[in-house]
Amino acid sequence: MKILDRYVIISFIKNYLISFMVLVGMYVVLDMIFNFDELMEIQDQANVSGLKLVFIFIRYVGEYYVYQIPLYYVHLSGIIPVVAAAFTIVRMMRFNELSAVLSAGVPLLRVVTPIIIVALLLQGLLWVDQELIIPNIIPRLEMQRDRLIKAEIKPYKIEAMRDDRNGKLFAALYHRGETPPRMAVVDIVYQDENFRPISHISADAALWDDAYQQWNLVNGRIDRNLAPGSPNPLLSEPVAVYKSNITPTEIHLYRSGEFVELLSTANINELLKRPLSYGRGDLLRVKHTRAAAIIVNIILLLLAMSCLLTREPQHLKMAMGRCVMLCGTCLSFAFLGHELAGQPPPGIDSAHWPALMAWLPIFTFGPLSVWMLDRVKT
Repeated sequence: MKILDRYVIISFIKNYLISFMVLVGMYVVLDMIFNFDELMEIQDQANVSGLKLVFIFIRYVGEYYVYQIPLYYVHLSGIIPVVAAAFTIVRMMRFNELSAVLSAGVPLLRVVTPIIIVALLLQGLLWVDQELIIPNIIPRLEMQRDRLIKAEIKPYKIEAMRDDRNGKLFAALYHRGETPPRMAVVDIVYQDENFRPISHISADAALWDDAYQQWNLVNGRIDRNLAPGSPNPLLSEPVAVYKSNITPTEIHLYRSGEFVELLSTANINELLKRPLSYGRGDLLRVKHTRAAAIIVNIILLLLAMSCLLTREPQHLKMAMGRCVMLCGTCLSFAFLGHELAGQPPPGIDSAHWPALMAWLPIFTFGPLSVWMLDRVKT
């Protein structure tokens, strides 16, 4: 059986690489089509024309999509092994190789066992991608298509972001693309239980100090005893630092829930330990769906093989249609669970709801895939 296993494994890996290139290539082409107007902004940034503009366009657009490929792989990690396994099985049927194997008394499930094992091992690439590669290229993934040459990330303002000391942070502009990150024209207002201001920090700018996990203020001042009727006189004095739970990562989460998709699981767990972390629902959603993704991908593969494994090649078209329907339904359940995981309904424990939604497709299609694989006539 070693010769047969080696043959099946080599065929599956070849088809896996082909499927990866084809599906990622289609993803890139579709993205270019839908965002072509933004990509053409390179012409205004380059200030050149003719053949030189073509080379500049290819260079910067190619560099942009090279960094996007790890992100695309996360989205396609469940489809690629299914397509590769389908091509492997269909090819063996087309050349009557499965018939010869069956004639030798080898069950169909034994033939595809190497595919399942290799597909499970290849899911380790997904872990490496999410935990090691993507977190280290976050600045490249956040680049806007219309600012590829200038390599700029648009600044934005921060309004009423609450910290762990009941203060509200305001910043005219937050420059996340600078090193270190910088806030311009900063105001932090602290309030009492009746929402009356009791102190106010103002500064021309705030620079993030990663070593001390604090913001170093430029021309910072703090005004104390602002509450009406306060027995203490107004006190104004310089202040050099602002330290709270608000970090560049927290600002990313406050600004966009999609940023959490780029963080490693270790970073997510660290953020969840903070009592007032922003985007807690999104953090739990990504944590649980990421843990369940590998099992969902294997279930997709089992569903596909249970449909395609048949002793009657004339029924292959019907089997392929059933495979597409089942895998599509499973992917739809996974997508639905991913979207609902961060939106717990009223009265439901928000800590357990993301885990329930993440594992919904596993509870639904896991037993089904095993049952269908057991019914395969081998």
